[in-house]
Amino acid sequence: MDNKSNKPTSESLSFEQQMQRLEEIVEILDDGEVALEQMLALYEEGIQRSQYCREYLEKAEQKITIIQGDDF
Repeated sequence: MDNKSNKPTSESLSFEQQMQRLEEIVEILDDGEVALEQMLALYEEGIQRSQYCREYLEKAEQKITIIQGDDF
């Protein structure tokens, strides 16, 4: 059974939920008690969530820059 099918998609989670999941992944990987296959899957998921969060923050920064530019 594929565990990924039970997880919400990255786009359906809030930024905070994405970060929380990243923290969970880091804790699991740091623990070192997972099989190599699961470790690779978690690493890949972590990279994807990290990229999503980075892009989200970049967009937020752009919006703030635009808003600040409008105020001056």
